[in-house]
Amino acid sequence: MMNRFKLAILLIVGLAAFTSCEDEEQKVNVNKEVYTLMKDWYYWYDQLPDVNPNSYSNPVELVKAIRVNPPDRWSYVTTKQELDAYYKQAAYVGFGFGSAFTTDSKLIITFVFKTSPLYANGIGRGWEIVSIDGQTPTLDNYSTLIGPSEVGITKTFVFKSPSGQTVPHTFSKAQIEMNTVLLDSVYTINGKKVGYFVLKGFIDKTSTELETVFQRFKNAGVNELVCDLRYNGGGQVNVSQLLGDLIGGSIAFGRVFGQYIHNDKHSNKNSYLYFSTNQYSLEIQRAIFITTSSTASASELVINALKPFMDVVLVGSKTHGKPVGMYTFEFKDPSINWAIVPVCFSIRNANNEGDYFDGIPVTVEAVDDVFTPFGDVTESSLNAALGYLGLGTKAVTKRYVTAQPITGKGLYEEIGAW
Repeated sequence: MMNRFKLAILLIVGLAAFTSCEDEEQKVNVNKEVYTLMKDWYYWYDQLPDVNPNSYSNPVELVKAIRVNPPDRWSYVTTKQELDAYYKQAAYVGFGFGSAFTTDSKLIITFVFKTSPLYANGIGRGWEIVSIDGQTPTLDNYSTLIGPSEVGITKTFVFKSPSGQTVPHTFSKAQIEMNTVLLDSVYTINGKKVGYFVLKGFIDKTSTELETVFQRFKNAGVNELVCDLRYNGGGQVNVSQLLGDLIGGSIAFGRVFGQYIHNDKHSNKNSYLYFSTNQYSLEIQRAIFITTSSTASASELVINALKPFMDVVLVGSKTHGKPVGMYTFEFKDPSINWAIVPVCFSIRNANNEGDYFDGIPVTVEAVDDVFTPFGDVTESSLNAALGYLGLGTKAVTKRYVTAQPITGKGLYEEIGAW
């Protein structure tokens, strides 16, 4: 059945697929082929249930039903266009913002991309979404209120600014081009140069963004680093490896970044990745990461990869817990538009450490102060990070988030934005 799929390397900790010619006279039973694929490449293939794949309406429902959960919360099926748009073009269809509910059930914007219509209207982190089409958003109805991921879907929002002003706006969903570095700053505190940046994903354009930021850090003489991954759901391994290179510098150069471990049918694919160096790599002894339950996959990979070689400090709340990677399989037949993205391997560091399905614990607990802008030294998580360095000031937090930031399913869970 592998001759019905083609191979493409991209995603979460790598993507893949397989290819060959198809007999044009043979109609492809898509669900059957997907089920057979899962029984071959899926990391937990030996735990898959015996089902009739044709009893499901499409491969999306099939994979959702048969994935082994727990631990698998991630295997999914999407369209080739959505996958390519995100990883190659840094784009998706939506309004261009992230959001989270506070303990008192307020829906707060956590970040806004620069191409979002919200950004153009001065709406940003800390603003409240009071209503959508006249209805109050809740955990249960939010996904329905925000609508499907289709260009032209129009919604009327009522926002409340941090100063309490109520502002109505009507926006339509469009192709949003993402800036994955949401903010970067260099602080000079008590003679130390602290580099700080907020990273939203690991996609193609992230590489250029990261090198630009680290060039600035290197030129500024940064000797302490705070990497904010609180909303980073992962992405491509080669990009996360670049971040590891930029942070690890000569300390990690040439050492094992990670090892891929496949199921016993594909143990010949087991392999090692190694740290390299970059002209903008820093020479630091420790790195601080700000994390939440939305810090996942390739983000956790960087953290785990650096642990054997330097002092790695986590501030915030424990990470999502995804020590596994996924390949993407696409049918060669262009008329079949599905991309299948199952978990296919686990990942360990140079000390053979992995299996953090419960998340990576933090060194210092801190809340995600969604009412304070990124980069403000009084924001709770950044302040706690600076405090660990002996550079913090007293932070003031009005409210805090107990529910994890609200995301979609499948690919949109990784995108982490609406």
